[in-house]
Amino acid sequence: MMTKKFWIGMTAALMASTAIAPVAVQAQDGTMTAGRSYQGELGSGDASDGDKQYYDEWSVRGSAGERLSITMASDAFDTQLRATLPDGTVLSNDDDPWTAEDTDSRIDFTMPSDGEVRVRASSYRAQGTGDYTIRVVPSEQLQVAQGGEAPSRAIEVGQQLTANFEGEATLGRNGHHAQRYVFSGRAGQRVDIRAGSTDFDTRIALSNGEDFSVANDDDATASDATLNSRILATLPADGEYSLLVTSYSPGETGAYEVSVLPNRSGTADTEVQGAGATRIALGNAFNEALGKNDDALASGEFVDRYTFQGRRGQPVTIDYSSEDFDTYLIVRAPSGAQVDIDDTGDSLNSRYESVLEEDGLYTVLATSYAPGAGGYYRLSVEEGTSRIPANAQQRRVFAISVGVADYGGNTSDLTDTDTDASKLFTRLEELGVLHPASILLTNQEATLPEFRRAFAEVARQAGPDDVFLFFFSGHGTQEDDPTDTAELDGRDEQLVFGDGEELLDDELAQMFGQVRAGTSMVVLDACFSGGFERDVITRPNMMGLFSSEEDLTSLVASEFSAGGYLARFFSDGIGGRADDNDDGNVTAGELVSYLRYRFREQCEGRNCIEAETGDAQRNHQELVVQRGSIEVDDIVMTLPRQYGLLRTSR
Repeated sequence: MMTKKFWIGMTAALMASTAIAPVAVQAQDGTMTAGRSYQGELGSGDASDGDKQYYDEWSVRGSAGERLSITMASDAFDTQLRATLPDGTVLSNDDDPWTAEDTDSRIDFTMPSDGEVRVRASSYRAQGTGDYTIRVVPSEQLQVAQGGEAPSRAIEVGQQLTANFEGEATLGRNGHHAQRYVFSGRAGQRVDIRAGSTDFDTRIALSNGEDFSVANDDDATASDATLNSRILATLPADGEYSLLVTSYSPGETGAYEVSVLPNRSGTADTEVQGAGATRIALGNAFNEALGKNDDALASGEFVDRYTFQGRRGQPVTIDYSSEDFDTYLIVRAPSGAQVDIDDTGDSLNSRYESVLEEDGLYTVLATSYAPGAGGYYRLSVEEGTSRIPANAQQRRVFAISVGVADYGGNTSDLTDTDTDASKLFTRLEELGVLHPASILLTNQEATLPEFRRAFAEVARQAGPDDVFLFFFSGHGTQEDDPTDTAELDGRDEQLVFGDGEELLDDELAQMFGQVRAGTSMVVLDACFSGGFERDVITRPNMMGLFSSEEDLTSLVASEFSAGGYLARFFSDGIGGRADDNDDGNVTAGELVSYLRYRFREQCEGRNCIEAETGDAQRNHQELVVQRGSIEVDDIVMTLPRQYGLLRTSR
């Protein structure tokens, strides 16, 4: 039965990993070897810590620079891992955020030096017992197994292969499917590379990882118009070459053929990306002129070409301005994907701001909007954007995390809402961002007077460079208030604390009026929580996430062992899964997009999380978001470099 997080004067209930096959079996408390799985068991005879959690001790040796992942899985209990690296760094994880639904654990890390990693395998809850599987594996292998980038495939000159994008990795946040091939080439060797499909529009890119890069979308040498791709190239040096096959449009899949053949035709080579270009470094700014002594595009505009090396996840800003002509900027990625920028804002100048999606050589074409136009211009290429600095600093999070499942007879109990709060608190600790002043309140500790005291204490210490977060998972309710003209439905919303006392939306708004943090976030997973949005998000630099609209209930996320969907998805998102472009930052836009995607993913794109109003009208639960003045590229969480949940870096 679907249960919900509300009560109206009478009792109502809360709406409230991938198993790894072992390849070796060994008694717990032992030494592990990378690439093997081990069986263990927690029981009353094991050691326990101060929180009464039984644990086993394991160890594994590694070499400096080696990237390893430790996973722990159990069907009997909610797992928890802690790893101490040779340099003393301690990493921990409760729920693997890269797996959509599990209570398994995973830690990824890079060995700081040769030595031993000490691993503690335990349960999340006190006195959890049962069998478990623990495994150590090179991180890259685990990334591929869990949907990361597929490994490169070998292809030889003279070979043709048939492949299919179905189920392959995707390239970048734009959702293009892609497959990378590698082959050995010789200096001066001429190759004819083709990719064709009857299912989708192909695009190919060839590079040597240095200054050689050439891409093609549609084969211009074909007698008839075609969506197939072809590159004719003379290889500049001996060594390994990378061939990327992708689709022109996002989401396209299907079968295709790819071939790397000797070029015996008399057709001229495809233009090398950046051919004749000036190599520039990030941080450069210079003045030049555009005119009749420069190359021209086929449409008649003069053009200067520049190239720079970029990496996936790198924020970059290119400014191109002139007082003599209307500028037009073209930026081409290593895969051949192209972005055109004409006017920025109210000016005739051009600005490109983006987090790069690919590693490799980028080409910048500085040209004009009108054919034949020219004059002096200024071009600058800088690392960082107006919202995302090159090396973002971690912001301290001052958190009040509240979860109530045990209402002590004051109203109906819930399931796992206390766990929602404690797991979010743990996740922030794992990330290393949680300020010591932060407070966790669960069950009977979470009385309304205690919450008011804790809120005031923590808010008082949060400054303009910090994030203040209030999270709540528990009962939500409504009461009629015909005198409040701001309530369009004539009802106030309330959060119900462990002593049965209720916090009105109006009072919470007043409490947030005392917060002086640079960014304030309120995350409420409770019935009718969307009604808080209108009252609370009234000041700059505030962001609100609410589990349901103001007249609808919120349901339990039982398949995640969580009290609510928003609670679980929010914890996963700020833990790294929302970092779509792999730049190490979670922005407000990324977080919101991720949360909405996860809600839709639950139902394969449909509305299926059933909810109802207080008077039993039925509908579907939907996330309510209010970013206020917080922009999509504003950073809400910076992931520490050493902390180990491997992002999908390519």
